Amino acid sequence: MNSLMETSFCNYFRRLQLLYNQEFSTKPTVSYSKELNSKLLIGNPDEDGEIQWLPIKQDQYLNWLLVEQRLRFTLRKEIKEYYNTYFFLVLSGSYKGCKINFYSLDGSKPIEQIIINAFEDAQYVFPQKSFLLIGNAVIDDNDSYFLFFDNDTGDLFCYESETNTKIVLSNSIAEVIGNMEACI
Repeated sequence: MNSLMETSFCNYFRRLQLLYNQEFSTKPTVSYSKELNSKLLIGNPDEDGEIQWLPIKQDQYLNWLLVEQRLRFTLRKEIKEYYNTYFFLVLSGSYKGCKINFYSLDGSKPIEQIIINAFEDAQYVFPQKSFLLIGNAVIDDNDSYFLFFDNDTGDLFCYESETNTKIVLSNSIAEVIGNMEACI
């Protein structure tokens, strides 16, 4: 049985593939770089340096106990599922008027280290909080928002530090991913 997170990822990736197929008659594309995980790539770069890609389901074991010991708190089930469901290069779209970009999880770095880095990066803005920095956002043409996950409440929110503006998107990452409109 699929989890809500897996279903949400599948729904989003279906919309993303449909969008690229309708617009370009291709799979989703990204700018090619040698650092990209070749397992996600399809074919060779085109004349514009773009290469097609598809997400792949994760099948690796993650040592959550080790991660949580380093963080000094227990991660919510939903954020564990987010980090342990798919590898992807792009997870971007519109949700409630916000253009959201989740940072890629491409399998080239250990997920455990990505999570620890997301926590450490969030500490610059929110010291002493159990937040993870997992992306960025554009709201009202302002591209200085960052996307955070609050491990205490489960809220996914955008935050702009210059004006201290916080916009809660949802208390479910899966809901945002599953309902986000794919964009190019």
